[in-house]
Amino acid sequence: MTLQDRAGQAVPDAEIEQLRTVIRGNVFAPEDAGYASAKLVWNGYFNRHPGLIVRCAGAADVVSAVQFATQHDVPIAVRSGGHSYPGHSSIDDGLVIDLSQMKGIRIDPQRRVAIAEPGLVLAELDDEAYRFGLSVTGGQVSHTGIAGLTVGGGVGWLCRAQGLTVDNLLAADVVLANGEVRRAGPDDDADLYWAIRGGGGNFGIVTSFEYQLHPQGPCRTGIVAYRLTDHAAVAAGLAEFTASAPDRMGLAVAFFNQEDGETLIAIRYVDTAPAEDTDALIDSLAGFGPEPVTRTSETMTYPQVQQLLDADAVHHRRYYTRSFMIPSLTDEALTTLAEGFRRRPSELTLVGTMLLGGKMARVAPEDTAFPHRQDGYLVTLLAGWTDQEDDTANIAWCRHTYDTLQKFTSGAVYVNELVDEGERRIRSAYGPQHYERLAQLKGKYDPDNVFRMNQNIKPALA
Repeated sequence: MTLQDRAGQAVPDAEIEQLRTVIRGNVFAPEDAGYASAKLVWNGYFNRHPGLIVRCAGAADVVSAVQFATQHDVPIAVRSGGHSYPGHSSIDDGLVIDLSQMKGIRIDPQRRVAIAEPGLVLAELDDEAYRFGLSVTGGQVSHTGIAGLTVGGGVGWLCRAQGLTVDNLLAADVVLANGEVRRAGPDDDADLYWAIRGGGGNFGIVTSFEYQLHPQGPCRTGIVAYRLTDHAAVAAGLAEFTASAPDRMGLAVAFFNQEDGETLIAIRYVDTAPAEDTDALIDSLAGFGPEPVTRTSETMTYPQVQQLLDADAVHHRRYYTRSFMIPSLTDEALTTLAEGFRRRPSELTLVGTMLLGGKMARVAPEDTAFPHRQDGYLVTLLAGWTDQEDDTANIAWCRHTYDTLQKFTSGAVYVNELVDEGERRIRSAYGPQHYERLAQLKGKYDPDNVFRMNQNIKPALA
């Protein structure tokens, strides 16, 4: 294993040694101690072998790494939390620019602003902000990196109450493909600011995020579970409940099996700002007609809410996913999802949906690069397993189940939950108008497509 350029030629050792002298952080070649652990990413399905890993200590290291890569025409992968479903956080024989040690954070409680570096994971951002009684929309797994989550959109328990993470991004510092550091904000390079709010890692490497924070106290959360045989009543009840649910109410619908093998429909609710009507809302979820099998309720901090799914998304398990948006969770859609769950080859596999809408749906689609603002649900099929010999069965299940569900979707998809599904699906993540503008901006900021280890938007020809 050696660091290679795009033509497959090895980069001279002397050039690598020179890079080591200017990097303040750590540089790992395959023969170096620490390389084996440094190359690991969250999704154990990928075991890539970079030719070099530059673990940056600050923005200057990022600039040096980008300039080195472009000078030697070396392919780049960028890693922050390393949570990329399709393994884009690493690359064989190329250069990994690792931001995981850039963990600076500062909270301004008067302005309700967080300034955060890209190596932070959600748990770290959430914990620091919550100590000041504040929060910003994150995902649903606390060890997800903030960087990839943010530039792809940011869907989580607070998106109905606060909008997406990108809706709360006030500004960012970005290292471009030519090594220039650019401030992106509404008054500082508005084009770049628009593009990084949903356009993924196509336009540069963000070295600092500035988020708008919101007041946040304890949450009420729990599960209401019904028998699968009650699917029609559940679907009808959900349709009525979600039509008038307050923005503060987050909702996810998934499935699990009891010890006797019976499949239950589980509704996880999170009231992110409990009020006088909270108990009545929970009663409504538990009053769809049949008696629920399970009904729970507890009060917990927002950082604790963010950890609810951590045990289902552990590091180094093998994962494969398919995801899409649907306008409503009809009875037919619910039962088709349940049938997919029942046929899953691994008990580690998750099948679930998250309620969208609320504040995120009231942001104009053209305001950011994230266009899919309609009400509905985000559906996620997350196949999880441990043994390599089970790869074929689990991937085939995921693809087949996805195919059976396509009649329920409008084609919209969340870019952060795409795997390597081709250009058509990337275009589906943005729609024709957004994709065309993003391609034009890609040509402006990265005309040589240096940042291509991602859901890649090819630069438009000038």
